[in-house]
Amino acid sequence: MKPFVFILLAFLSLGIHSDIDDYFSHNVTSSAGFYGETGILEIPNARFMEQGALSFTYSSSFPNEFTSLTASPFSWLEATYRYVEVENQKYGQSFYSGNQSYKDKGFDFKVRLLEEGYYMPQLAIGLRDIAGTGLFSSEYFVASKKLGPLDITSGLAWGALATNGSFSNPFGFLSERLETRSSMSGYELGGDFNYKDWFSGNFSILGGLEYDLKKYGLKFKLEYDTSEPDQLVPNRLPIDIQSRFNVGIDYFYSDSLRFGLGLDRGNQLRFSFTLKGIYSKDTILKPPPKTVQKLNEEQSNNIKNNKMLFYRSLNRSLRDESIFIQGASIDEDAVEVSVASATFNSFPRLAGRAARITSALSPKEVEEIKIHVLNGEFESFNINFNRVEFDKADNFNSSPQELLLNSSIESNSSKPFHTQSDFQPSVRLPQFDWSMNPALRHQIGGPEAFYLGQLWWKTDLTVKFQRNLTLYTTFGLDIYNNFDELNNPSQSTIPRVRSDIQEYLKEGKNNIQRFKLEYLTSPLDDLFLRLDFGLLEEMFGGIGGELYYRPFNKSYSLGFNFHRVRQRGYEQKFSFRDYETTTSNLSLYYDFPQGVTSHILIGKYLAGDKGVTLDLSRRFETGFTLGVFATFTDLSAEEFGEGSFDKGFYFAIPTELFYTDYRQGSIPFGMRPLTKDGGAVLNYHNSIYSIMSDTNNSSIRRDWLHVLK
Repeated sequence: MKPFVFILLAFLSLGIHSDIDDYFSHNVTSSAGFYGETGILEIPNARFMEQGALSFTYSSSFPNEFTSLTASPFSWLEATYRYVEVENQKYGQSFYSGNQSYKDKGFDFKVRLLEEGYYMPQLAIGLRDIAGTGLFSSEYFVASKKLGPLDITSGLAWGALATNGSFSNPFGFLSERLETRSSMSGYELGGDFNYKDWFSGNFSILGGLEYDLKKYGLKFKLEYDTSEPDQLVPNRLPIDIQSRFNVGIDYFYSDSLRFGLGLDRGNQLRFSFTLKGIYSKDTILKPPPKTVQKLNEEQSNNIKNNKMLFYRSLNRSLRDESIFIQGASIDEDAVEVSVASATFNSFPRLAGRAARITSALSPKEVEEIKIHVLNGEFESFNINFNRVEFDKADNFNSSPQELLLNSSIESNSSKPFHTQSDFQPSVRLPQFDWSMNPALRHQIGGPEAFYLGQLWWKTDLTVKFQRNLTLYTTFGLDIYNNFDELNNPSQSTIPRVRSDIQEYLKEGKNNIQRFKLEYLTSPLDDLFLRLDFGLLEEMFGGIGGELYYRPFNKSYSLGFNFHRVRQRGYEQKFSFRDYETTTSNLSLYYDFPQGVTSHILIGKYLAGDKGVTLDLSRRFETGFTLGVFATFTDLSAEEFGEGSFDKGFYFAIPTELFYTDYRQGSIPFGMRPLTKDGGAVLNYHNSIYSIMSDTNNSSIRRDWLHVLK
């Protein structure tokens, strides 16, 4: 018997791991280089941030000061948006840019080719500055191998990383264009993907070391730098390079904050810091479902004789969970409840908590509980729970997966249950809601100054006249701004639908951002309609609507927008300018596995140009979303101007990730390198897609594990 016990214990211990690193208070991981992506200093390595991470990095030395934002939508991919201040080059002529230094923007991508093994290093390929001026454009293959606390990196680089390169291109035999590289002056029109230059010209060999001293939260860095920063922009003052070796040290203050010091080229001190968050998981515990006392025999009999007693108890208990009853009916063996909530981002969590309370307050004869979930003014879906199976799962006697097998999920949006239920709570109309908070408006990276902004007191007022008819108003009062320094008017040769942003900022310091009437309805199952009229956004007012088709059991959906609009006055009150147009577009959305969604928009844009917008995003279980987009229209690169075509990125961080309770809402951020007129669309407020996109059958099943949480 004893040998058997010993073997059993030995087998179970195979899953137990102990490491001295677990006892250190600092978590030393791979860190950002100068450019924002995971790297050593000037050169990249083959390491990546965790999936679902977002980092902000600032790195300052002479002559280049980098500010970057890096995201990792997958464990094998990093994408970086970078803003650079070139301190030894002027932005332009002094009459409009003063003493401002030259600015540059760029996008970078790095992709893992091979994951590290016991013998094999980790391999990655990367592209820097792929769609900007090309000032820092580089391509590289890099390998990194971990040997205890030592991380060794080596690789090959082309472009700006190889301006000191002395080796002929090994791929030159494939094509003559790979033997030489075109100009890297950085003063072309910019914006195109200069793929013909990728991996062309001479190359250099990269090399570097990193050593972790985890006990003290330190990482030491050493690299061989083959770049020539004074050769990237013409007419720069020459830079003295005393050493090809860069050295640095990082201090990991916490999991989310890192500081760095370094010595560049033997004579320039560099300071950097990185703020990083991992938003693919919620690390803050949230409150569990509230305890609800089940009915005793007497209470159950009372409810059978008085349904209003059940409805009042249900209404009160749901409110305790921040769930609001929209309608309810109870029969001998079934209960139906329609609910809505401004608290839960996860619809299965909302439905599960509502079902849990309903089960506790229902007589024992009830066998079926049907929960109808409303979002906005639409009934999104309903879940039919078998009560016995739900209670078993809620008491840990079965699993959420077994509960799903014994439940049905349906959608009947055109016949919402709450309009025909026995009990409907009384609502006093019109209903007024308002909120006030400070906000920022700004322009970043212009020739007049790096940051021009406004502290603005924002007030939102909503008036609901009836369930599907609402007036939305947003206005702002200026607290402080430095917009008077704006002095770079638009030179666009096409209708200035967006590039007059400076005029709107200067003259609209106290403004009405939005004043619109909106009507929502679902005329047919899975078909949703929104009509709106008024001041639709800061720059345009008009009339129009949105039609959205969401087949509940499919992975795709379709949208159509149509608006007749007129450009608003710069002061953003009730005046209008002369320009008016009709804009419309057709959208196709498709949900791929792993939370990836594609959006293809085809139509006519605000400036009258016609084309297509491609959007690709990933949504994590927490609701954290990362996305990129690009728009191509019938405008030539010269007509569009600097940037050649519209492009950018965006992300949204759910606010509940920062709190100890559940709450709806997110912190959105979007960035375009330039504000241009080509490819511009209306800023749609309260679009149906934003309301209904996460309510199809696959989305409910994706988040099903939340149903008991």
